Amino acid sequence: MPNQNSVSLEDLCDANLIESIREHARWQSPCEVVEKDGLLLIAGHSAFPGAYRNSIARLDRRVPAAEALRRAQEFFQARGRGFTVWVRTRHDEDIEKLLLAAERQRITDGPCMLIETRLADVDPPAGVRIEAFTEERHVRDAIAINAEAYQALGLAAEQTRKTFQLPERVLSERVIGFVAYQNGRAVSTALTIMSGASAGVYWVGTVSAAQRMGLAGLCTRLATNAGFDHGAQVVTLQASPFGEPVYRRLGYRTYERVRWYLHPVPV
Repeated sequence: MPNQNSVSLEDLCDANLIESIREHARWQSPCEVVEKDGLLLIAGHSAFPGAYRNSIARLDRRVPAAEALRRAQEFFQARGRGFTVWVRTRHDEDIEKLLLAAERQRITDGPCMLIETRLADVDPPAGVRIEAFTEERHVRDAIAINAEAYQALGLAAEQTRKTFQLPERVLSERVIGFVAYQNGRAVSTALTIMSGASAGVYWVGTVSAAQRMGLAGLCTRLATNAGFDHGAQVVTLQASPFGEPVYRRLGYRTYERVRWYLHPVPV
């Protein structure tokens, strides 16, 4: 293996993104995970063709794009499912060209961002308290927040809930989460997934009634610092259009883009 010091920050961030796919698979049952010959294939507990439910990510750029897509089509055809193709612009330009030529639908396109230094600690606003994930109720509160919040991005509330099919599995040493409560109501959240020398912030969300209070930024700040406090050299995230301005104000910068392409059930 290469010396860790020779690995770029961008590559550490990409490793965390891949680890996030594996981690989401652990929150489902049954879930089939096949990691072989340079590809990661996930067949989740339902046929929903989401990126964390049924998807392919190329781990080794030496695998030709045509071969990667062929193997994915064979895998999901045997299961009668459509799937999502992960495209990272630093790694998968050749795969994207084939997807565009086949007129596959691009369903998301967002910046991958990183930050290299811990952020200053700030106090929550009056009437707000923060609790770290220590019990299953915290995870369930976070799910409820994001079931509402992610509808603005086109993800149905039920699909968010199904992504966290086994909330008890979120309570692990690999995951650090936070929930903000306003007058006793769960209103904002974020979690961190650790992967060795990198960490990633995921599932940042705020209910509509508590927006414009800076809570998404506060939870992101906590999740970011948790990554550094647990030994990460760099913290990454993939931003939505709503979140990107918040993350830029915190000091995150873009290093590439991530796109999801929808592949229908192969025939």
